[in-house]
Amino acid sequence: MRRWLATVLVLIAGCGGGGVSGDMRHAFEKGDFAETVTLGRHAIRNGKASPDVHFYYGAALVAVGRDPEGFAEVDSAVAADADLAKKAAVVLGELAQREGLAVLDRARRLRKAFELDHTVDLGRDRFAVAATYYEDRDYEHAAAIYSDAVSKFPDAPECEVAYARLSESYRALGDEEKSRAAMETLVKRFPASGEARGAAANLNDIMYQEAQTHYNAGEYDQAITIAGELVSKADNRSLQQKARFLLGQSYEAKGDRAAAYEAYREVIRNDRGDSGQIVERARSRIEVLQEAGLR
Repeated sequence: MRRWLATVLVLIAGCGGGGVSGDMRHAFEKGDFAETVTLGRHAIRNGKASPDVHFYYGAALVAVGRDPEGFAEVDSAVAADADLAKKAAVVLGELAQREGLAVLDRARRLRKAFELDHTVDLGRDRFAVAATYYEDRDYEHAAAIYSDAVSKFPDAPECEVAYARLSESYRALGDEEKSRAAMETLVKRFPASGEARGAAANLNDIMYQEAQTHYNAGEYDQAITIAGELVSKADNRSLQQKARFLLGQSYEAKGDRAAAYEAYREVIRNDRGDSGQIVERARSRIEVLQEAGLR
């Protein structure tokens, strides 16, 4: 503990003078964080809360594990004296290195340091910091930092989860194009992972919706291309059956009744007793085509 404390003290030596802030600095230097907290609390109650008081009070609160309160006090100090931002970032960065600190607590301290000073180099801790934003549903910041992390550390094992969360973050932000790109990268780079299997399933669902959209718009060739790809690649049998039926609908709408007939027959051939209503619909369409002369 003395090593990290010595570093902090050198970096914040310019903070505080005499009076209450001087006493708080002295207590902080000794590692007496409980005393620093007590002095700060009394000073604030008595209306003697200079920016330095808030600074030491906040740093001491963080040191004793009361991080949310400490962050708020540091914010008060910086709001009153912007020059304290970089010093606060350094202190929080050092406090994040304390032994025995939980991973999440470490990440949140680094996150706060970065928010105070964007020149702070998070290194591979970018992944952990991004995770705190993701857990807080702050998808804009999560996406920005995850994107930076996978760019700077493309071979890190954390990239697997990062791409999955990037996709979810972009989707939450309404950017379907970037969401899909992240899923495609995940599937390509980590094909055997659980995250990739989930992403592949999502991509197939998206493809089916695209095929259905093309069909509804009268763009039958595009619908046939996408539905055909789904039939050949999808692991989900139910989705394959839906794609086969959509193939039949698209061919029928184009006037290619023979191809439609065959697509509907494929729905029936691939029924394993779990295709339900779609098989009955295929049979109905076959009956219509048979009445038109197809066998």
